[in-house]
Amino acid sequence: MKMDGTLLYANERFLSLTQLALPDLKNLRFQQLLTRGAAIFYETQFAPSLILRGYLDEISFELIRADKSRVPVFVNAIARRDAFGSQIDIVMAVFEASQRRAYEEELLRSRKSSEQVAEVVHRSSDAIITLTDKGVIRNWNRGAAQIFGWQRDEVLGQELASLLLRDSGQIEFARATSILHSGADQTFELEGFHKSGRSIQLSLSLTAHMEAPGVLVAFSAIIRDITARKLSEKALIQTEKLASVGRLASSIAHEINNPLEAITNLLYILAGEVEGTQARDLVQTAQEELARVSHIAAHTLQFHRQSSNRTPLDLRILFESVLGLYRARMINSGITAEIETRRASSLYCYEGELRQIIVNIVANAYDAMKKGGRLLLRARDATDWRTGTKCVRLTVADTGIGIEKEILARIFEPFFTTKGIGGTGLGLWITQGLVENNRGIIQLRSTTSSSKCGTVVVLRFLIDPPADQSSEAKSLAR
Repeated sequence: MKMDGTLLYANERFLSLTQLALPDLKNLRFQQLLTRGAAIFYETQFAPSLILRGYLDEISFELIRADKSRVPVFVNAIARRDAFGSQIDIVMAVFEASQRRAYEEELLRSRKSSEQVAEVVHRSSDAIITLTDKGVIRNWNRGAAQIFGWQRDEVLGQELASLLLRDSGQIEFARATSILHSGADQTFELEGFHKSGRSIQLSLSLTAHMEAPGVLVAFSAIIRDITARKLSEKALIQTEKLASVGRLASSIAHEINNPLEAITNLLYILAGEVEGTQARDLVQTAQEELARVSHIAAHTLQFHRQSSNRTPLDLRILFESVLGLYRARMINSGITAEIETRRASSLYCYEGELRQIIVNIVANAYDAMKKGGRLLLRARDATDWRTGTKCVRLTVADTGIGIEKEILARIFEPFFTTKGIGGTGLGLWITQGLVENNRGIIQLRSTTSSSKCGTVVVLRFLIDPPADQSSEAKSLAR
């Protein structure tokens, strides 16, 4: 419109708002469409201020429509100038107030929704990260900081792959991001690393952000720590393996009963034929060990039921019989053994199981001292300082090569072995189960220090309690 308010042109929206046709605007001034009060305001304040400032924002008026109804509006206006700086006309934008309020309400709703989404992203326990098309981090939420240990201001502007991944992980991530350029989202699993260097198993979902004509401008990554899930899956696999081993062991135990019975009969006949004290002692030892094998086989076939009751056991006799099995090998390897049981009570236990426990531990000690050393087997009465319960403490200590901390943390895991193809990884796992079955606990300490290396295994077993003290037995077993 002209500087005096004469209307020159209006779009369809303005014509609909005023209920006028375009020819009706000829020689009509804008202030003529206003109520009397609004027209006076236009002449005395709006127009002078527009001429002086050159623009005005969101000035409210009331328009009179062709049907004499009134409609409140907001007006934005700018005075245009020619090349010489003189004002030549006015460009005006008119918004119906109800439309503007609806727009503002929608804008407010959108803003609240955006804030809620932003808060969900910020507080999510999953890592939600936005990156440039080159993989550079642009946003980093609280979940990412919790999973990886890096704070937001430490990672912005860095490449995600070089910060969190290594070697094969970087290759896999680069392959996935190259596919993103085609617009296809990617989901995969790989190994990542915490700020401390700790390994983390991760699940990644990458979403491409595309712009016309199909250009990747950015992408987002949702990363979840699945380490616990992977450990659970591993534990399930281990359980299945143990079940298979149990079935196999039962089959083997069943099949070896006949040859065991034959050997037992042959040893009985041999015992009556040999002469000399040493020969008879050797045959007797062979019979005792064969009886123990038979007991183990029977126990394997009835794994969930004990074949006998607990009986008192002389610990010195137990230690001496175990060392008797290894005496020749220890002498050849330069290993000296010492037994100390002067202050130990008899222990009520399943004798065959306790013998197997000590045999397994002594076998490991022997393997650690192939170049010689000292082995100590000690038993003495003790008191559990946590509960005040009386117990018998057995100690098996060696001066072998010791166990590394990383290995020590997994020493009781089934199928974990450092002996290569010659080890089953079941020895200490079985030992731990037998200790618990005899109301005991097992603890292991080791050092690989060059000045003083070796391993100490401590077993604590309850002295047979009265029936009303069964709760104390449970507390120690825990």
